[in-house]
Amino acid sequence: MDLIIRCEGFEQKYGGLRYDVRHSLVVNRERYEGSYQWEYNHFGLNTRARQDRGGGGWSFEWAGEHVSKPCRDLLHTDGSVGTDVDGGSPYLPLAPSIPHLIESHALTDTVATWRPWPVAADLARAADFLDDLVEVPEASWRTSRWRLSQTVAVLDVDSWDRTNPQRRRTRIWSREETGHREVQAALDRARQTRHQDEADRDQR
Repeated sequence: MDLIIRCEGFEQKYGGLRYDVRHSLVVNRERYEGSYQWEYNHFGLNTRARQDRGGGGWSFEWAGEHVSKPCRDLLHTDGSVGTDVDGGSPYLPLAPSIPHLIESHALTDTVATWRPWPVAADLARAADFLDDLVEVPEASWRTSRWRLSQTVAVLDVDSWDRTNPQRRRTRIWSREETGHREVQAALDRARQTRHQDEADRDQR
């Protein structure tokens, strides 16, 4: 009954919703931009569902992100949004609710026109030196955290890797010269701190 109620509620509230989410990132010093469509529909009588034996309840498949992938987009009867990683693994929650997912997509799309900084070892440390960042609770949760200022955006997100769930990636975007200077200064401080830590370790 919970599964039927959740399916019907999903269809009534979100059925037919579609939007594109723009992305931007830097890989090997090259900027890449792309866009993926998200579709909020399940598959009617062909919608597959299964029991979540680990956490209880049920999950069912919905259209989700239009991209080639081995996993399925799933919605749980507890309201969370998740996946099964490879199409057969246990349910893995990725967001506590659809509104949280939509808000995160909105921020991802917004910062796609900003300057993305290359993913590097010092990036997470640099985020600690950025001032005036405010967490966005409606787009954040335990495994994904957005923080913003007027000119800088920071996203910390956990890995999907079940064997290393503590691995976290940090991504930073900036806009206008003020934001670019803030991030560069934070990166410089992060590198100096790392070098000092390494020197202290060598002395010990």
